[in-house]
Amino acid sequence: MGESVYVLRSGDPFKAETEIKDILTGAGMNTSYLNNTAEALQSTRNLITIISVFAYGFIVLISLITIANVFNTISTNVNLRRREFAMLKSVGMTDKSFNRMLNFECIFYGLKSLLFGLPLSIAITCLIYRSINEGVDMSFHLPAQGILISVFSVFVVVFVSMMYSLSKIRRKNILDALRNENL
Repeated sequence: MGESVYVLRSGDPFKAETEIKDILTGAGMNTSYLNNTAEALQSTRNLITIISVFAYGFIVLISLITIANVFNTISTNVNLRRREFAMLKSVGMTDKSFNRMLNFECIFYGLKSLLFGLPLSIAITCLIYRSINEGVDMSFHLPAQGILISVFSVFVVVFVSMMYSLSKIRRKNILDALRNENL
């Protein structure tokens, strides 16, 4: 005797499932083979949401650690070069040319990090695609929006770090920096 399969669509699948179970149980029939695909879909969506929250939380945490590291590195670098900056200003470097020099330095910091980071991230993206493509057939595409956000973020972090460090140095007198170095 062949089994029959019925597919029902409902505006409220959970209510329909309860009513069908009640009818089948009342008729003395087995309800263990009754499947609600809306329930399975909801479980899958909940699992994806949980995984997404943890993944994005991890990404934010790693990003904050990286930003703090970059901020600390640039601040320390600028603080150690205080004497050099004081000497440049004492021989006549204007604020405009000083700012231009530091802006170029920020651009070089950002470009150097992107020179190493972008090819590495593209290579890792290709490796992830190759491993996923064995189980799921899909086309490869670079996450252009994510790359653009990363490029923009690198320059923002570098410039903000540099400006913060310089604001601390500008509050100090140039002659004091040279005098303290000679003592």
